[in-house]
Amino acid sequence: MYIIKNILVTTDFSDFSAAAVEYASSFALLYGARIHLVHVIEPGAVVGVHNVELNTDALVNELEANAQEDMRKFVYWKLKNNTNLEQVILRGEPQREIVRYAQENEVDLVVIATHGRTGLAHILMGSVAEKIVRLSPVPVLAVKPIELRDKILRKEDVEEDLHVLRRE
Repeated sequence: MYIIKNILVTTDFSDFSAAAVEYASSFALLYGARIHLVHVIEPGAVVGVHNVELNTDALVNELEANAQEDMRKFVYWKLKNNTNLEQVILRGEPQREIVRYAQENEVDLVVIATHGRTGLAHILMGSVAEKIVRLSPVPVLAVKPIELRDKILRKEDVEEDLHVLRRE
C-alpha cells in the first residue's frame, strides 16, 4: 500500500496553481500528509535595464521578499486552515529545483497545475509541468483547472470559427 506523507505542490500564486492546491489539500486531508508549498524564483526573473546600474543581489533579495509576501497572501486565501504546511521559496530553474527538493525532502507526490499552453506558446516557452513529469522520480499529478477545461474548443466552436457550419 502506498502511503502519502509529504506532498509537494507548486505555486506561481495564480488561479491555475490554486487548483493544484485544492487537489493537494484533499490528499493531505485524506492521508494526514504534510504539504510543501513551493515557489521558484527563476534566474531569468532578474533582468538588467540599460543605462541603470543595478545591484543584482539587492534585486534578487527584493524578488525573494516579494515572493514571501505573495506566499503569505496565497496561504491566507487558499490554505489558511492547513496547519501541516511548509512554505518554501527556491531560486533556480523551476523543474530542476522542484525535483531536487522532492528528492531531498522525501516527497511522495508532486501536484502541479498546467497552464494549458499549446501550439507556438508551448513550443517557445515549454512546459514546466511536462519537464517535471519527465524528471521526477516520484509520481506527479498534473491538474488542469476547471476554467481551462471549460475553454477547450468544442466541435461547434471550431465549425463556427472556420465558417464551415452547415445551416439547413
